[in-house]
Amino acid sequence: MNTLHFRYAVEIEKTRSITQAAENLYMAQPNLSKAIKELENSLGITIFRRTSKGVIPTEEGVKFLACAKQVLMQIDAMEAISSPDKPRDRMMRISVPRAGYISKAFSEFIAASDASYDMEVYFCETNSLRTIENVRDNGYNFGIIRFNHAHEKYFMDYLSEKNLDHQLLWDFQQVAVMSAEHPAADREELTYAELSARYAELTQGDDAIPYLPNAVQKLFAENRPADTKVRRIAMFDRGSALDFLLTVPQSFMLDSPEPKSLCGKHGLVQKKCIFPDNHFKDLLIYPGGKRLDDSELALVNKLCEVRNHTAFTEDIR
Repeated sequence: MNTLHFRYAVEIEKTRSITQAAENLYMAQPNLSKAIKELENSLGITIFRRTSKGVIPTEEGVKFLACAKQVLMQIDAMEAISSPDKPRDRMMRISVPRAGYISKAFSEFIAASDASYDMEVYFCETNSLRTIENVRDNGYNFGIIRFNHAHEKYFMDYLSEKNLDHQLLWDFQQVAVMSAEHPAADREELTYAELSARYAELTQGDDAIPYLPNAVQKLFAENRPADTKVRRIAMFDRGSALDFLLTVPQSFMLDSPEPKSLCGKHGLVQKKCIFPDNHFKDLLIYPGGKRLDDSELALVNKLCEVRNHTAFTEDIR
């Protein structure tokens, strides 16, 4: 069995197109098709089937591809060990929610890194389901997922199904983040019901819960006053969201507590926000049985350091 063919199959799964995969692999399409056919014959299964939406894995193909990715990761690791002349490097892939304390911790971790090492780092800010996919199937070292306590069971079942381990990173209440010029910025007490009824709300445009379509939207809709106009802007980029808060002072965003330095930099304030279901968790996830290496542990320690500083020393009123 040629493990090079494993890479071919993984590329086809990624692109959902034999033509595009062949182009990405710098090989002729007939040669790629022949290689996949040889792989299928050696395994005794059909890995892919053609559909109107492209080339997708069969049920057996999904199982094979998951194993193939693990094999390829091990091969890459062994090649790195057996190449003494290869420059020392740091390859890391991390998938996380869009959160200020996480981006600050990551930035400080990179700034403190040994400059004598080569470095290639992927820092992906996305939703929890995509993070689970990245860690399970796309070779990410670890990830952080965020969910409301009402949806915890669904995530625990899903992590178990995907053979992923987890550790609690932060159990927190979300705060209302807004411009210092916001009409409610000087209020001592804010409620989500009042804010959502009077001001434009920024939300993540791709939040999703396993097995429960539209669960996040329903959660907040239940805490929003009935018969009020909904002014909700779904965004996918944290930087754009911060710019929006400044450009549109009558807007707000619910988020984990922000490091004070980031609020000052962006001219924002954060306020306690009361609503019945305000209980969220950030969970560190990683492949089942994995032990974090020294570099990964250093980043996790930095995350905990910034989390603690944000949780216990920031002035949130």
